[in-house]
Amino acid sequence: MRAIGKFILLEAAEFEHWLADQKITRKMKWVQLHHTFIPGYKHFKGDNHFALCQSMEAAHKERGFDEIAQNLTIFPDGKIMVCRNLDKVPAGIKGANTFGICIENIGNFDKGNDAMISQQRDSIVLVTKALLKRFALVPGDQTVLYHHWFDLNTGKRILKEGTGATKTCPGTAFFGGNTVEAFKVGLLPMLK
Repeated sequence: MRAIGKFILLEAAEFEHWLADQKITRKMKWVQLHHTFIPGYKHFKGDNHFALCQSMEAAHKERGFDEIAQNLTIFPDGKIMVCRNLDKVPAGIKGANTFGICIENIGNFDKGNDAMISQQRDSIVLVTKALLKRFALVPGDQTVLYHHWFDLNTGKRILKEGTGATKTCPGTAFFGGNTVEAFKVGLLPMLK
């Protein structure tokens, strides 16, 4: 574990122990999964975890946020950065922030772009499972949320694929796709 200011970098093997030690008073109902789009894999140099998160925070502040939007960031090498206190509401999905933990995954996981490597995939599964367990949430499409499932303007959950104003986030190739059906086939079985 290494820290620079509020940013804490953890090895995947350290995350569950770190999480167990955290005092969290906020009620949680879901875990949000995102991709950064930019920065992507080409921006990750293997040793610039802190620089990337500091840069994202600067960009988020320029957009009017009080700090970095996400609670956690997961890197291609599987390391996890604590970016925003878990007890603080993230700025991840309009309409789904109050009871959420926001995870940004470094990469552009739209088809034809970054191909997720196993270390990152394993950490995404590990972190998501650990958070679900910590907050006594049953894995499913009501407790693990993709940004793509929410209308950007209204903040309401999209009930029919292809309607509303949406992002592709966490990517059209994220664990097989960004739809609810793709989640049920690709990521959900790994969370159970």
